[in-house]
Amino acid sequence: MKRLVVVLALLLNGCALIDYYNMAKWDNNEYMIVNQIRTEAQLGAEHCAVKKEVLPSVNFIYSKSVELKNYSSTISHNEEAAKMSDELLAITKGLKERYYSGDEVSQKYCELKFNTIDTSTTTIQKSLGAKPR
Repeated sequence: MKRLVVVLALLLNGCALIDYYNMAKWDNNEYMIVNQIRTEAQLGAEHCAVKKEVLPSVNFIYSKSVELKNYSSTISHNEEAAKMSDELLAITKGLKERYYSGDEVSQKYCELKFNTIDTSTTTIQKSLGAKPR
């Protein structure tokens, strides 16, 4: 009877251990890229009134979002982070395309987009920060 209890306990814990080992671990680089995007979104929002001042932030954020997508998608068992990075890339690509379309970009649109990027990266950081180390 004792053996049965021990075997069952090991089997039940074993399932949790398998899930733990199949999950992508904490990655400093991935977290750093997200933090850079978030920081630039916060700083870039301050320059929304002047197009030529905000363009470097738009380009940086888009470039880093592509980098995050490429990086996250190559880590095994990292599907959730890869999906979030795809969604972030879509937001940043929309911002970049709007600025390079030749159409007028309002200050309010710019501020809202940067705020959306800040909110998205905060969510991603919380998710990445919860990974086992």
